[in-house]
Amino acid sequence: MSYRYTHYDPTRRVSAHQPSSLRSVLLVQVALPVLLLMGGVLAITLNVVAHFTEERLQRNLQILAQAISLPVSEAMERGDLEQAENSLRSVFGISEVYGAYLFNAEGEQIISLGSVHPTRRQADEALRQTEEGEFAQYESIDGRNVYSYFMPLFRTAGQPNGFLQVTRRRSDIDNQLLQLRNWSWTGFGLLALLILGTITLAHQRSIGQPLDRLLSSMQKVQEGDRAHRADIKGPKEVRQLAGGLNGMLDAIQLAELRAVRQREERAQMAEKLRQAETLAALGQLAAGVAHELGAPLSVVDGRARRLQRRLDQPEDNQELEDIRTQAARMTSIIEQLLSYGRRSRAQQRPLCLAALTQRACALVGDETSDDRVTVVSGPECKIKGDSLSLEQALVNLLRNALQADPAGQIRIGWQLEESANGSVDQVTVTVEDAGPGIPPEQADQLFEPFYTTKAPGEGSGLGLAIVKRVLREHQGSIKIDRSPGLGGARFSLTFPLLTADAQGEPSA
Repeated sequence: MSYRYTHYDPTRRVSAHQPSSLRSVLLVQVALPVLLLMGGVLAITLNVVAHFTEERLQRNLQILAQAISLPVSEAMERGDLEQAENSLRSVFGISEVYGAYLFNAEGEQIISLGSVHPTRRQADEALRQTEEGEFAQYESIDGRNVYSYFMPLFRTAGQPNGFLQVTRRRSDIDNQLLQLRNWSWTGFGLLALLILGTITLAHQRSIGQPLDRLLSSMQKVQEGDRAHRADIKGPKEVRQLAGGLNGMLDAIQLAELRAVRQREERAQMAEKLRQAETLAALGQLAAGVAHELGAPLSVVDGRARRLQRRLDQPEDNQELEDIRTQAARMTSIIEQLLSYGRRSRAQQRPLCLAALTQRACALVGDETSDDRVTVVSGPECKIKGDSLSLEQALVNLLRNALQADPAGQIRIGWQLEESANGSVDQVTVTVEDAGPGIPPEQADQLFEPFYTTKAPGEGSGLGLAIVKRVLREHQGSIKIDRSPGLGGARFSLTFPLLTADAQGEPSA
């Protein structure tokens, strides 16, 4: 299983119809609608405020006109025009008043205070309207746009006595309204800039920097740093993204490790299968070789022995003895091949461990002196197995011990072992020698077929492989370590101890 990483460029440009960054999205889709909404609300508010402001300015002029109407009316009724003019001049103490005019009941202008003067036609029209009461209007006097308030005047008897006109420039009202709008929109602009700046700064601090760190982490992973993980910092959503990225990287790493392990296991299984096929073919080959070479080797050995009896020269006898030695070696190798490739078909029976050990020592007795092999007797116990296979396994171990140190001591013994639950249900047979020992790195390879530490021509590499096969057939195990007593190698063979119910069977 393999994974292909697609190149990712965090700086690549997006298409023209999409925002280029999250900041643009915030400004265009969040800040701009909010500002437009605020602008609309401000425009509506300004219209309402402007309306009330205009009404206030108009009402101020109306209050002034109403305040002087009574003294002006009384002065006109007395014929005191000087007093009437003084009353009119009093309104100019307020800077907003532009003109004050007094008309009699016939519409004739009596007093005119201001920069412009209403026409006769305007006076007649105003007189006509004041018959219905006071009123106000925007108009043009001598080309000047003004706002005029008209107040009818009455004698004490209630008869009309004329009317009073007070004006102010329309530009005064318009300027105040314009100033109000300018200040409002200027404040709105400053507020909009403050909002945009706050959003930009908040985005940079709360979103931009965490996302930059996240993109930097992705860039490092892309460049090959598979062990790198993103920092879980920033807002909740960014932390979730970083956690998701780290989880994805962990899953990919775990999947890669699993894939590597699976490939290794498949390779090991394939290797074991090839070894099994090789050993199966080797067993068939060994059977054929034994059949084909057994008889010729017997003939060679017999003829060499007869020639030895006929010849008197020591040199000739030595050469014949060498022929017989090599023929015997070939026969031994063929027997080992047959033994390794052939599984035991004998029925397993209860075996006395002491008798089994004695028979194995007797089989190697001709190859060494009696005082080299020491048997350390353990408690009486029995195991279940094939006598011939177990004897062969012990003989192979004893021969290896003899070859490890031809002049040293060998010790074989057994003892009972407790299992994990505290019951005594196992027995361990140990074979120890005084040789140089076995390096730990070679311990596992010793049980592989045809692996040997001996010089060429001195071993076939099948002895310990046969021992491991026999242990596997008897549900046992083998372990190699250093002998604490002799200093060489110690082989520990563990077998299941035969139960008391099964010990009543005939034993060998």
